[in-house]
Amino acid sequence: MGKEPSGPGSLYDDFPPVPTRTWEDKIREDLKGADYDKKLTWHTLDGFNVRPYYRTEDLEDLEYLDAVPGDFPYLRSSKTRDNNWLIRQDIRCDKAETGAAEATEAIRGGATSIGFDLTGSQEDPERFLSILLKEFPLEEVALNIITDGRYLEFLRALSSIAAEKEVEPGRIKGSISIDPLGSLAARGNYRIYFDADLAELKECIEYARENLPSLRVLNVGGDLFHDAGGSITQELAYTISLGNEYLARLTDMGLKPGAIMRSMHFQFSAATSYFMVIAKHRSVRFLWSKISEAYDAKAAHSNPMFLHTRSSFWVQTVYDPYVNLLRTTTSSMAAVIGGTDSLQVNAYDSAYRKPGRQSERIARNTQVILKEESYLDKVIDPSAGSYYVEKLTDQLNTKAWEIFLQVEEKGGFHTALLSGNIQDAVSDMVKHRRERFANRKDLLLGTNQYPNFDEQMKDELDPAAVVQDVLPESKRIIEPIIRSRSGVEFASLRLKTESHPGKKPVAFMLTLGNLAMRRARAMFGCNFFASAGFQVIDNIAFSSPEEGIKESQRAGADIVVLCSSDNEYPDFAGKISGQLSGKCILVIAGYPKEHLDTLRETGFEHFIHMRSNVLAELGKYQELLGIV
Repeated sequence: MGKEPSGPGSLYDDFPPVPTRTWEDKIREDLKGADYDKKLTWHTLDGFNVRPYYRTEDLEDLEYLDAVPGDFPYLRSSKTRDNNWLIRQDIRCDKAETGAAEATEAIRGGATSIGFDLTGSQEDPERFLSILLKEFPLEEVALNIITDGRYLEFLRALSSIAAEKEVEPGRIKGSISIDPLGSLAARGNYRIYFDADLAELKECIEYARENLPSLRVLNVGGDLFHDAGGSITQELAYTISLGNEYLARLTDMGLKPGAIMRSMHFQFSAATSYFMVIAKHRSVRFLWSKISEAYDAKAAHSNPMFLHTRSSFWVQTVYDPYVNLLRTTTSSMAAVIGGTDSLQVNAYDSAYRKPGRQSERIARNTQVILKEESYLDKVIDPSAGSYYVEKLTDQLNTKAWEIFLQVEEKGGFHTALLSGNIQDAVSDMVKHRRERFANRKDLLLGTNQYPNFDEQMKDELDPAAVVQDVLPESKRIIEPIIRSRSGVEFASLRLKTESHPGKKPVAFMLTLGNLAMRRARAMFGCNFFASAGFQVIDNIAFSSPEEGIKESQRAGADIVVLCSSDNEYPDFAGKISGQLSGKCILVIAGYPKEHLDTLRETGFEHFIHMRSNVLAELGKYQELLGIV
């Protein structure tokens, strides 16, 4: 990022700088009149634009460029020796013995952090933990307890077990999931009531400080906003706003800022927008450092954010689930390059069932490979100096800070949540994102584009596998923020087709005429109807409409999709509708504006094309076929 070298023998003598104007002129020449903004500029969901390239002059005003890892505000990471992170695996523990066995297997397989999910458990904490942790290496592996109450009982039980095992309390690292405001956001009400929840949190922080000083007991759950469908800047802004609310409330209750910061354990999600995820991890550390510095500069400098990342639930799909392996690998790599302190990779099948040993092993090994074979633990902030990543980070900083200030103007996170402002903002973003998925402006491989034609998932689905603990409507005081998946509506559509008794609907591609157009439109039609689980029959070409009609009848077609060029459609449509009208649904692949009236007169009333709302159209065809 420094000055260009000069002098005898410098490479810059042979390769002089090229002005930005020259680059721009060349780009516009290569575009041959195409719209630069539409072709090359990325208009993000968050309302800022990303250019196709950046140069040194784009970074001139950035304040942190000369910072190194370990320097406040920790944008480049708080790590100074290497980029090591904790490989975490969460285990649902209905029985202590089973949970202990699964933890042992995970640790042998490379896990360095274990999360025991004890939500809903009515077991005695000390008895349950004594069995669960009998062989657990407390001094070597981070311990994370996920529970929905009785926090102090669990802390006391853990302290007692540490004493029995003669483990130095300060050697026990990990977390316990106390997040009263996050719980309010996710469930719709307080666990007890607000002041009591905060008092319980304060007591736990004080107890842990004295008895388990390395255990983080305040979980700031920012992953909820992402997994509900919020944008990246919303996730950033609401996460730091949630953390700020805790700092403000707990300092008012008498706790020192440093004690609170040392207790904090931030939780994030990582999706598949690779460079955005890298930038997001850098951005959240920067933003949080600025907030914490306002409370106590010395404490902020000595207590950088601890960031645990989970691979995204939002982008996981039920159909073509092996694609989830690609999604989690991409997101994991980005989170690690971004400098996360701890990482949990969701199993590829966790969107529709309780993961088995094999899928958990694959998820764990994703991280092992990134660490042991890709050596991503060796270099801190490897994206430093990339004009693109540095600029993305700055843009996220700016936009997220704007949203954070808006929340503060409304009275802070708690007040904004009670008034519904945060829920409304997330809901608006989710609606926008679902519209983009419905129109296939955003693609989910295997779900709304390029589906596996023969896949059946009805019998694989366990409805109880992914359930958010949301209170009944009568017990809520606010509308909760619900975790969801981007492809859930397409999955529901396809499951409806699978569950319908009788013959699976058949969509037949009747291909005629121009080679390039018939093939492109047949492929489009197959992907279109297979997204709803219909059986699709593709064909290379027919020599005549009569041949295509005969084959479609032999195939028992419920839908016949005429695939040809716009100008040829009028010649074929009348012959086809004369034989098939009333016997099946007739569809044109494309939207030939000049011939619409003619085609409708012949009986072709339905058109599928690039601007179709795929979700709505497929729902319409299900209704026409009696699939309810």
